Amino acid sequence: MAQTIDAVAIRRHLEGRTTQQLCDDYEHLVNSKRRMPWAEQAISDALFERDEIAWLDWQFTGNPFGPVLPHRFFGLI
Repeated sequence: MAQTIDAVAIRRHLEGRTTQQLCDDYEHLVNSKRRMPWAEQAISDALFERDEIAWLDWQFTGNPFGPVLPHRFFGLI
């Protein structure tokens, strides 16, 4: 039986988390052995909704060797 992702439930869960928690969750996902691109994207979307300018800065200051962690772009470092 195929599993489905409840996007509404995930969105509600992410809305209840702080920006610090979202950034920490993203870091955990990026550093995990089993990457989950859909979860990384969901967190990225939630961060975009919080601060579009910081999100754009985070995305366009990319690192050619892997994902850049969002903490410093959202004023958490």
